Amino acid sequence: MPPRRSHKKSKAGCQRCKQRKIKCDEVHPVCGNCSKHGVSCDFEGGPTTPCTPVGQPSPSLHRQSTTESTGAFSSASTPRSTNSTIMPRYKTPTDIIRTNINPSSSRLLELKLMHHFTAQTAMTFSDMDAATHAWQQDIPVIAYDAQYLMDAILAVSALHLRSMHPNDTSLVRASHGYMASSIAQYSSLLTAGLSELNSEALFSTSALIAFQASASRQFENMDRGYTVPLAWFHSFQGVKAVVMASWQWLRTSHRVFPIINSQPALSLNLDPDGKLFFAPLLEGLNQQLSTLPEMVRAETRQAYEHSVAFLNWAYQNPIRNRILGFAATVSRRFVELIDQRDPRALVIISCFFSFTRVCDDVWWLNGVAQREVNGILSILPRDWWPKMEWSLRIANHEGPIDEETWGTPIHKTSLEEELVFAGNVFNHIDVLTKIIETYAPPMPVD
Repeated sequence: MPPRRSHKKSKAGCQRCKQRKIKCDEVHPVCGNCSKHGVSCDFEGGPTTPCTPVGQPSPSLHRQSTTESTGAFSSASTPRSTNSTIMPRYKTPTDIIRTNINPSSSRLLELKLMHHFTAQTAMTFSDMDAATHAWQQDIPVIAYDAQYLMDAILAVSALHLRSMHPNDTSLVRASHGYMASSIAQYSSLLTAGLSELNSEALFSTSALIAFQASASRQFENMDRGYTVPLAWFHSFQGVKAVVMASWQWLRTSHRVFPIINSQPALSLNLDPDGKLFFAPLLEGLNQQLSTLPEMVRAETRQAYEHSVAFLNWAYQNPIRNRILGFAATVSRRFVELIDQRDPRALVIISCFFSFTRVCDDVWWLNGVAQREVNGILSILPRDWWPKMEWSLRIANHEGPIDEETWGTPIHKTSLEEELVFAGNVFNHIDVLTKIIETYAPPMPVD
């Protein structure tokens, strides 16, 4: 048996590497192992050097960008099958941020933003008390060891305050700057691969990016014409991608469990007889599909039918957590159709956006229905306008939505009651991940 090669022992390594009993490269201010996993390193606790002022991105961010973004997915941290089928499918939402201005270096501003997040912003993400508690208490604790999550928290808090004080330019700079910093680190870590150490923080960050993408629409200038909110769909699809890719760790996380479990389990009826409320949205589908290349017909049909089935499901019990699942649940092909300004896809998403009218008392959903539905009408071919009749009526209705306006008796079941009735969403995700692992295409041989 050949003798073991000698190696230099790491006597001055960081505490996290010592606890994990792995060799530390002793690189300051963040060692290579901590940088790889996107967690805090106790080397960062040293004094700030003159070349690294407070409020500027840390050197670890630059090292992550250069060392991780060029590498392949980490086979040690993320299952191969998951990487090949989930992560590359969706764009990282870099187009959400229009600028890269550094956030304010004021500690007072950061304390103000964190206080506002825990006291007010976190209360607006869910109707479930357990999920709200997680956003208020557990997610900030996770952020202590994940700068990108902390930046996302501060960015969303600044955007919330901006909605209250639209003329405060410091909030504009803070929201843009913190989110740009968060997305840079988030994207780099996704490229390197998810792991047990960063899965909670990356999931929480993806959700905050989705909230930011939704809320940012109210500040966009529409003077040059309406643009479809693709960032809304890409960001919520990103949440789904992170959940599926890191499910082996998230499913046992008590800190993010309440957030994931606040989403009701889907129970879709594809309505083959065309009797449900939104069945008219699929009229003429066969004729349309006949004009497409045969290789995309089945996928396109499924994209339309699945999205309409979701509308019928949410229509029966229009509560916020049901409604908002639409953007994450639709297929990649459906998002492509939206990007192509496909008339049928635009009519379908107009119905989704009109649903938000029943929960537009939430700051990041305020005005969404009217802005998006009327905007979609402005770019839709005239022969499709009759399909918009219901969504226009809902989006432009003043006052509470009554049953006559909605078109059917509204039976709102509380989210807690629905979760008991529909079953645990964890079981549904377990099934999906097993299907993905079973039918994923093989990875190339190293």
